[in-house]
Amino acid sequence: MKESSYDVLIVGGGFSGATTAWHLAGRGYRVLLIDSKPWNRIGDKPCGDAVSKDHFDDLKMPYPQGEELEQKVAGIRLYSPDMKTVWTVKGEGFELNAPAYNQRILKEAQSKGVEIMDLTTASSPLLENGVMKGAVIFNRRTNETIKINAKITVDATGNARSLRMKLPPEIPVAEDLDDRDADVAYREEAITVQDIEEPEYLRIFVSQKAAPGGYWWYFPKGERKVNVGLGIQGGMGYGSVHEYYRKYLKVYAPDIKEVVVRGGALVPTRRPLTSLVWDGMVVVGDSAFTVNPVHGGGKGSAMISGFCAAKAITNALEAGSYDKQSLWEMNLCYIDKYGQKQASLELFRKFLQRLPDEDIDFGMRKGLIKEEDLMEVSVKGSLKLSVAEKAGRLLSGLARPSLLIKLKTVASYMAKVKELYNNYPLTYSELPRWKDSLYEMYAQFDAALDQ
Repeated sequence: MKESSYDVLIVGGGFSGATTAWHLAGRGYRVLLIDSKPWNRIGDKPCGDAVSKDHFDDLKMPYPQGEELEQKVAGIRLYSPDMKTVWTVKGEGFELNAPAYNQRILKEAQSKGVEIMDLTTASSPLLENGVMKGAVIFNRRTNETIKINAKITVDATGNARSLRMKLPPEIPVAEDLDDRDADVAYREEAITVQDIEEPEYLRIFVSQKAAPGGYWWYFPKGERKVNVGLGIQGGMGYGSVHEYYRKYLKVYAPDIKEVVVRGGALVPTRRPLTSLVWDGMVVVGDSAFTVNPVHGGGKGSAMISGFCAAKAITNALEAGSYDKQSLWEMNLCYIDKYGQKQASLELFRKFLQRLPDEDIDFGMRKGLIKEEDLMEVSVKGSLKLSVAEKAGRLLSGLARPSLLIKLKTVASYMAKVKELYNNYPLTYSELPRWKDSLYEMYAQFDAALDQ
């Protein structure tokens, strides 16, 4: 068997893997990135393809340009189930041609020394005494099996989790996914009959009837092109996502003329992995459960995880130590930038998934949460108690008092879980006790919602 050695092996070239490689490029390290797809399909994944401008600015990533940018975004229109109430959340962003942007980032990394192999998979991890030492890979282009020795290995394999799920279950990064903490999504990119009204605004339609535990989206990609689809909660026996798509397509996208692309995916909608690092290993992107639990967007948070991974890997390589404690900065960086908000939003997601359409209509119509408060939730993962308390005073004696009580409970637990994540352990030895506190808090929250 052929054998090679690298400082870093990145398995997967999607947004998280590409961002990791881009930030490591040009630093003098030997970096190999592999992806199972051919070059012209790397980064091609069923998704809404919307990314906030803030992520590019914060991570100092280049903006999409030319064919990479299909539509500038000014905000989101959120529709109630009965479509009689519409909230607008302002915020700049980009609707991407994701493969084009992804491949540009990879080519920039390649031009600075990162080696890239397409049509290549990691068949098995190299684990020695519980320490990740690289992987055995197979290149379909050359028909070669190669043993890759690496100081640090990055699992960026998306929801397949094809590398970390081959590790012993007692290793924290091997944590599995509960089907109920994922959405089954399907989308089509299509040409519309006529010009789209306000193409700069993304549209989200909430309906337990048409998308149980999820939502429909209508994301313009220009004046006559749209990305339209839905996600439904997994593990609940709701049936095929394709059935919901065919049944309700004309309700949410009556202007479709011609389908260009179609595809589906499983999307994790929970807090991140308890630890994103192990001895000689880092996990990023969907494989690390970094997707936003409420709206299911994952590209921005994948970029954040790649940035944090590169930062931690650089410091570990400079120190010449590659164990989990040397890589622990990955956890602290990601939790600070996104993970604590993500954990808070998981609670909000659990709350929303239990609400019938009538309660959602009522809450939006009566303004239990204002548009500016929704922005606060989406940006910071915080639902202010004052919002629910004010609503309680205004609507005292009216219908659905239990909804107000639940809303206050959710706001309280969202604040608690953010505080717990903001006190994430600084060492691995402290992780088990912290994890017990986290699980206890989630159990209390679930019990409170069931009351």
